[in-house]
Amino acid sequence: MKIVAAVDFSTATECILKAAKTYAQILDAEVYLIHVDPSADDQYDSDIGTCVCNEKAESIRLNKNAKALQKTGVKAIPILLHGVISEMLLAEAERLEADLIIAGIHGHGLLHGRLVGSTAEGILRKSKIPVLLIPAKD
Repeated sequence: MKIVAAVDFSTATECILKAAKTYAQILDAEVYLIHVDPSADDQYDSDIGTCVCNEKAESIRLNKNAKALQKTGVKAIPILLHGVISEMLLAEAERLEADLIIAGIHGHGLLHGRLVGSTAEGILRKSKIPVLLIPAKD
């Protein structure tokens, strides 16, 4: 079984990692920690849809989160992507043939979602894979 956990390093990340760990342990699943950077300036390998970068702060944080999961016995693979968050996340989840997507929701409210749009809403509307939304801690 494969779980995609979308991390954005916000207040929801800790809860997403905890849920990913719990589900991975219960379901004997591997976790793909995915962070999508919407403002890319690194080398990008379009054949596999991933970024070739090692020194960016996002890459360092993503690897640190993966190692923390690995220490608990969960197989965790960090993936850093670039582009439109919901589109890249869904494309990668489909490419990986994921069984579950775990993402955070920030609860800005209906009006904010209507005016600005919501990554979580985009994932929910377009995903063919089950989605678990985790509320951010404020």
